[in-house]
Amino acid sequence: MLDSDKVTTASHSGISVFRQLKVGPEAVLQASVEKNIAKLLPLSAEISWTGSTVPVGAGVPDLLRASVLPEAVKLADADSASLAILGYLRAARRARLETIAERLGLNERSTLKKLDLLQTHGVIEQTRKTFNLAQRWQNILGDVSAIEVKVSDWKRAVAQASRNRIFAHRSFVALPEGVAKRVKDELAFSSLGLGLISIDDDGVSCVIKRARKSTPKSWTYYYTVAARAAGDLKASGNDVPG
Repeated sequence: MLDSDKVTTASHSGISVFRQLKVGPEAVLQASVEKNIAKLLPLSAEISWTGSTVPVGAGVPDLLRASVLPEAVKLADADSASLAILGYLRAARRARLETIAERLGLNERSTLKKLDLLQTHGVIEQTRKTFNLAQRWQNILGDVSAIEVKVSDWKRAVAQASRNRIFAHRSFVALPEGVAKRVKDELAFSSLGLGLISIDDDGVSCVIKRARKSTPKSWTYYYTVAARAAGDLKASGNDVPG
């Protein structure tokens, strides 16, 4: 996994767990969402990935779900600087070595080594003196969704879900049925484009408000999520495509 933030993952029901949840009602609610995640957030892609308590920057979203292109496995051992380079190139589209190094606060020699390695893997391309992200790598993850689960503090959940929008295409809040129905029409959900998941007393969850799709704003965090998923692809024995 990432050299700057090594984590040990465990897996249950096909979900990668990065940090164990504290025992309590919130963990019970999250387990209910996890049980129904494939129906709540269906994906048609060849590879789908779901992670629990995933470290992404300073945040730890309760759940992340995304479709993953098989090439993503090449990021399994990527360091934070390499992911920052990918994020910068995704936003800038094309840049010279000295510009990349300056903007990311790296020295040119180490930056060139990372660019050469990424180019060897087919992640980036070089045209004369500029580098750009290969077309397929611009959307290595499809339809990233984040979910924040809370027992009652829906305003805190909204704040966290809003933050998740910087790297996710869709962001949801999951609440007990009674709370969810009470806050469904709150302006915060529609103004921020957040989705809402309701969980009843029997543990059955359903989407009662769809999330509005948007473009991630922090591409470095986006590729950090890709690296988390890549570690699972590698652990599961997926071959690195040529």
